[in-house]
Amino acid sequence: MTRCFALLLCLIALPAAAQEEIRVGVELQPYQPYSDVESGEYRGYARDLLDAFAAEYGYRFVYTPLPVRRLLSDFLSGRVDLKFPDHPQWNADQKAGYDIHYSHPAAPYIDGILLKPQRLGQDLQRIELLGTQNGFTPWPYLPDIRAGRIRLIQANQIESLLRMASSDRVDAVYLNPKVVAHQLRQMHMAPDSLVYDPSLPHVQDHYYLSSIRHPQLIEAFNRFLEERADQVAELRLRHGL
Repeated sequence: MTRCFALLLCLIALPAAAQEEIRVGVELQPYQPYSDVESGEYRGYARDLLDAFAAEYGYRFVYTPLPVRRLLSDFLSGRVDLKFPDHPQWNADQKAGYDIHYSHPAAPYIDGILLKPQRLGQDLQRIELLGTQNGFTPWPYLPDIRAGRIRLIQANQIESLLRMASSDRVDAVYLNPKVVAHQLRQMHMAPDSLVYDPSLPHVQDHYYLSSIRHPQLIEAFNRFLEERADQVAELRLRHGL
C-alpha cells in the first residue's frame, strides 16, 4: 500500500509532458555534423541538443526520421508534434494558414557556393551549371536560375553532388560548407577538393525548432537555450559548429 502511494505521488509530481510521447519529425537524409540516421537511430548535434533539453524539462521525445517532403506534410497534418530543422521562410506557401510557433535560433548554418580551388574567386558568370540537394532552395541564385543564366541540377545524395563537382559535371555546388567538409572526409577525398567561396552570394542563418500543437514546449526550449547557453555552446564546439 505504501509503495503504491509513493508511486502515485511520483506520477503526480512528474510534469504532464513527461507522461506523453512527443513525436519529433526529423530529416532522414545524412547531414552531419547536424544530423543523420544510422540503423534507424537519429544522431548528431540536433539529437544531442534536443536530448539535453528533454532531460532538463522531463519530455519524452520519440524521433521520427522522414524524407524532407513527407516531413513537412506529416508536420502540417499533425502526425508529428515537432519539426527540426525548420525556418519561417521554408515552404511559406504550404504553411500559409497554419499557426506555427518557432523557437529561438537553435543551430547556425551557412549555405553557399563550393567549387574546385582553381575556380575560387572567379566571377559568378562562370557558373552555368549549379548543383544542389533535392529540397534545397538556392535563394541568392533564384533570379539567375529563373532567367536561365544558371541551370540547376539536383540530386538526392550529397556524395553524388560532390563527385559531379570534382569531375566538372557541374561548375559548383550550393551546400553547407560544414556538411561538405564532413562528407569529403567520409569519401576519403582531400579536404581542399572543393572549397567554399565567401565572396559569392550566400545565406548565413539559423535552424529552428517548430511546433503547431505545443507552443508551451517551444517556450520551454527557448528558456533552455538562454539558461543553458554554455552547455549549448559546448555541444556546438563538440560537433564542429
